[in-house]
Amino acid sequence: MKSRSPTQGFTLVELLVVIGIVAILIAISLPIATMALNHAHCTACSARMRNVGIAFMSYANDNDGQLPGRVVGTSDKWPTLLLPYVGNNPFNYVDPGDPNATKMSATQLTANAPNNSSFIFNGFNDLGFLNNPNLTVRLVNISDTSNVLLLGQQIPAGNNFYLDVLQNDQNNVLNKTAYYGGSNYVFADGSIQFLPLAQYNDNLWLVNKGFVIPPQ
Repeated sequence: MKSRSPTQGFTLVELLVVIGIVAILIAISLPIATMALNHAHCTACSARMRNVGIAFMSYANDNDGQLPGRVVGTSDKWPTLLLPYVGNNPFNYVDPGDPNATKMSATQLTANAPNNSSFIFNGFNDLGFLNNPNLTVRLVNISDTSNVLLLGQQIPAGNNFYLDVLQNDQNNVLNKTAYYGGSNYVFADGSIQFLPLAQYNDNLWLVNKGFVIPPQ
Protein backbone atom coordinates (compact mmCIF):
# COMPACT_ATOMS: atom_id res chain seq x y z
CA MET A 1 0.00 0.00 0.00
CA LYS A 2 1.34 3.37 -0.92
CA SER A 3 1.83 5.81 1.92
CA ARG A 4 0.80 9.46 1.56
CA SER A 5 3.65 11.65 0.51
CA PRO A 6 4.50 14.34 3.08
CA THR A 7 3.88 16.95 0.39
CA GLN A 8 0.61 15.44 -0.86
CA GLY A 9 -2.41 17.75 -0.32
CA PHE A 10 -6.04 17.00 0.53
CA THR A 11 -8.14 15.22 -2.03
CA LEU A 12 -11.28 16.97 -3.25
CA VAL A 13 -13.45 14.62 -1.19
CA GLU A 14 -11.46 15.31 1.97
CA LEU A 15 -11.66 19.04 1.37
CA LEU A 16 -15.44 18.87 0.90
CA VAL A 17 -15.76 16.87 4.12
CA VAL A 18 -13.78 19.49 6.04
CA ILE A 19 -15.87 22.31 4.55
CA GLY A 20 -19.04 20.42 5.47
CA ILE A 21 -17.90 19.96 9.06
CA VAL A 22 -16.98 23.65 9.38
CA ALA A 23 -20.36 24.65 7.95
CA ILE A 24 -22.15 22.43 10.49
CA LEU A 25 -20.12 23.88 13.36
CA ILE A 26 -20.92 27.43 12.22
CA ALA A 27 -24.63 26.57 11.91
CA ILE A 28 -24.60 25.20 15.45
CA SER A 29 -22.60 28.04 16.99
CA LEU A 30 -24.44 31.01 15.42
CA PRO A 31 -27.72 30.59 17.34
CA ILE A 32 -25.76 30.09 20.56
CA ALA A 33 -23.72 33.23 19.90
CA THR A 34 -26.86 35.19 19.06
CA MET A 35 -28.56 34.00 22.23
CA ALA A 36 -25.53 34.95 24.32
CA LEU A 37 -25.41 38.40 22.71
CA ASN A 38 -29.12 38.97 23.33
CA HIS A 39 -28.72 37.91 26.95
CA ALA A 40 -25.82 40.33 27.39
CA HIS A 41 -27.82 43.15 25.81
CA CYS A 42 -30.87 42.44 27.96
CA THR A 43 -28.75 42.39 31.12
CA ALA A 44 -26.97 45.62 30.20
CA CYS A 45 -30.29 47.26 29.34
CA SER A 46 -31.69 46.24 32.72
CA ALA A 47 -28.65 47.69 34.51
CA ARG A 48 -28.95 50.99 32.66
CA MET A 49 -32.66 51.23 33.32
CA ARG A 50 -31.93 50.55 36.99
CA ASN A 51 -29.59 53.57 36.92
CA VAL A 52 -32.36 55.66 35.40
CA GLY A 53 -34.80 54.40 38.02
CA ILE A 54 -32.41 55.45 40.78
CA ALA A 55 -32.06 58.80 39.02
CA PHE A 56 -35.82 59.31 39.15
CA MET A 57 -35.81 58.62 42.88
CA SER A 58 -32.84 60.92 43.49
CA TYR A 59 -34.40 63.69 41.43
CA ALA A 60 -37.62 63.37 43.43
CA ASN A 61 -35.70 63.50 46.71
CA ASP A 62 -34.11 66.77 45.63
CA ASN A 63 -37.40 68.25 44.39
CA ASP A 64 -39.86 67.78 47.23
CA GLY A 65 -40.80 64.31 46.02
CA GLN A 66 -41.73 65.56 42.58
CA LEU A 67 -40.95 63.60 39.45
CA PRO A 68 -39.73 65.41 36.32
CA GLY A 69 -42.65 67.32 34.90
CA ARG A 70 -44.06 66.94 31.45
CA VAL A 71 -42.88 69.83 29.31
CA VAL A 72 -43.45 70.88 25.71
CA GLY A 73 -41.31 72.63 23.13
CA THR A 74 -37.58 72.91 23.69
CA SER A 75 -37.74 73.04 27.50
CA ASP A 76 -35.62 70.50 29.35
CA LYS A 77 -37.25 67.10 29.28
CA TRP A 78 -36.56 64.16 31.54
CA PRO A 79 -33.30 62.91 29.91
CA THR A 80 -31.76 66.36 30.41
CA LEU A 81 -33.20 66.82 33.91
CA LEU A 82 -31.95 63.43 35.06
CA LEU A 83 -28.49 63.75 33.50
CA PRO A 84 -26.70 64.82 36.73
CA TYR A 85 -28.29 61.83 38.47
CA VAL A 86 -26.93 59.30 35.96
CA GLY A 87 -23.36 60.49 36.44
CA ASN A 88 -23.62 62.90 33.47
CA ASN A 89 -23.42 59.80 31.30
CA PRO A 90 -26.22 59.95 28.70
CA PHE A 91 -25.37 56.48 27.46
CA ASN A 92 -27.35 55.19 30.43
CA TYR A 93 -30.32 56.02 28.19
CA VAL A 94 -29.25 53.47 25.59
CA ASP A 95 -30.36 49.86 25.33
CA PRO A 96 -27.34 48.09 23.74
CA GLY A 97 -29.75 46.10 21.62
CA ASP A 98 -31.41 49.22 20.18
CA PRO A 99 -29.93 49.72 16.68
CA ASN A 100 -31.09 53.35 16.59
CA ALA A 101 -30.04 54.69 19.99
CA THR A 102 -26.64 53.00 19.85
CA LYS A 103 -25.75 55.26 16.90
CA MET A 104 -26.57 58.48 18.78
CA SER A 105 -24.02 60.86 20.21
CA ALA A 106 -24.12 62.08 23.80
CA THR A 107 -25.55 65.40 22.61
CA GLN A 108 -28.30 63.71 20.63
CA LEU A 109 -29.27 61.55 23.60
CA THR A 110 -29.98 64.65 25.69
CA ALA A 111 -31.57 66.73 22.96
CA ASN A 112 -34.96 68.10 23.92
CA ALA A 113 -36.48 67.00 20.62
CA PRO A 114 -36.85 64.28 19.56
CA ASN A 115 -36.23 61.56 22.13
CA ASN A 116 -33.27 59.61 20.79
CA SER A 117 -33.00 57.37 23.85
CA SER A 118 -34.25 53.80 24.09
CA PHE A 119 -36.72 54.58 26.84
CA ILE A 120 -40.11 56.23 27.24
CA PHE A 121 -41.49 57.91 30.38
CA ASN A 122 -45.03 57.63 31.73
CA GLY A 123 -47.19 60.42 30.29
CA PHE A 124 -49.67 60.14 33.21
CA ASN A 125 -52.67 60.57 30.93
CA ASP A 126 -54.95 59.31 33.71
CA LEU A 127 -53.97 62.39 35.73
CA GLY A 128 -54.64 64.82 32.89
CA PHE A 129 -51.02 65.47 31.92
CA LEU A 130 -51.61 65.10 28.18
CA ASN A 131 -53.80 68.19 28.05
CA ASN A 132 -52.16 70.12 30.88
CA PRO A 133 -48.36 69.79 30.91
CA ASN A 134 -48.14 72.17 33.87
CA LEU A 135 -49.38 69.44 36.21
CA THR A 136 -46.89 67.67 38.44
CA VAL A 137 -46.88 64.30 40.17
CA ARG A 138 -45.18 63.43 43.43
CA LEU A 139 -44.25 59.96 44.49
CA VAL A 140 -46.38 60.38 47.61
CA ASN A 141 -49.41 60.72 45.32
CA ILE A 142 -48.78 57.25 43.90
CA SER A 143 -50.37 54.91 46.41
CA ASP A 144 -49.06 51.65 44.92
CA THR A 145 -45.63 52.47 43.54
CA SER A 146 -44.75 48.81 42.92
CA ASN A 147 -47.61 48.55 40.41
CA VAL A 148 -47.15 51.76 38.43
CA LEU A 149 -44.69 51.98 35.56
CA LEU A 150 -42.39 54.96 35.15
CA LEU A 151 -40.28 53.83 32.23
CA GLY A 152 -40.42 51.32 29.43
CA GLN A 153 -38.48 50.38 26.33
CA GLN A 154 -39.65 52.00 23.13
CA ILE A 155 -39.37 50.64 19.63
CA PRO A 156 -36.19 51.70 17.80
CA ALA A 157 -36.58 55.24 16.45
CA GLY A 158 -39.80 55.69 18.42
CA ASN A 159 -38.75 59.25 19.37
CA ASN A 160 -41.47 59.78 22.01
CA PHE A 161 -40.54 61.24 25.39
CA TYR A 162 -43.83 60.28 27.02
CA LEU A 163 -46.04 57.22 26.76
CA ASP A 164 -49.60 58.41 26.20
CA VAL A 165 -52.22 55.72 26.56
CA LEU A 166 -54.76 58.15 25.09
CA GLN A 167 -52.73 58.18 21.87
CA ASN A 168 -52.27 54.41 21.79
CA ASP A 169 -48.53 54.63 22.45
CA GLN A 170 -48.76 51.41 24.43
CA ASN A 171 -49.39 49.64 21.12
CA ASN A 172 -47.59 51.86 18.63
CA VAL A 173 -44.43 52.95 20.45
CA LEU A 174 -43.87 50.68 23.46
CA ASN A 175 -41.58 47.73 22.77
CA LYS A 176 -43.23 44.92 24.72
CA THR A 177 -41.06 42.16 23.27
CA ALA A 178 -37.56 43.61 23.14
CA TYR A 179 -36.01 40.41 24.53
CA TYR A 180 -37.22 36.83 24.80
CA GLY A 181 -40.87 37.80 24.36
CA GLY A 182 -40.77 40.49 27.04
CA SER A 183 -39.13 43.77 28.05
CA ASN A 184 -37.56 45.63 30.96
CA TYR A 185 -39.57 48.19 32.93
CA VAL A 186 -38.91 50.65 35.77
CA PHE A 187 -41.59 50.95 38.42
CA ALA A 188 -42.45 53.97 40.57
CA ASP A 189 -40.70 52.39 43.57
CA GLY A 190 -37.45 52.51 41.59
CA SER A 191 -37.33 48.77 40.94
CA ILE A 192 -36.57 47.22 37.57
CA GLN A 193 -38.43 44.16 36.33
CA PHE A 194 -38.44 42.05 33.20
CA LEU A 195 -42.05 41.40 32.23
CA PRO A 196 -42.95 38.71 29.71
CA LEU A 197 -45.73 39.81 27.41
CA ALA A 198 -48.19 37.57 29.26
CA GLN A 199 -47.54 39.48 32.50
CA TYR A 200 -47.72 42.95 30.97
CA ASN A 201 -50.89 45.03 31.36
CA ASP A 202 -51.61 48.52 30.00
CA ASN A 203 -53.14 49.44 33.37
CA LEU A 204 -49.65 49.37 34.87
CA TRP A 205 -49.20 52.86 33.37
CA LEU A 206 -52.08 54.18 35.47
CA VAL A 207 -51.85 55.87 38.86
CA ASN A 208 -55.64 55.99 38.95
CA LYS A 209 -56.56 52.35 38.48
CA GLY A 210 -60.18 53.35 37.97
CA PHE A 211 -59.26 55.20 34.78
CA VAL A 212 -60.52 53.43 31.66
CA ILE A 213 -58.17 53.42 28.70
CA PRO A 214 -60.39 54.00 25.66
CA PRO A 215 -60.39 51.23 23.05
CA GLN A 216 -58.29 52.02 20.01
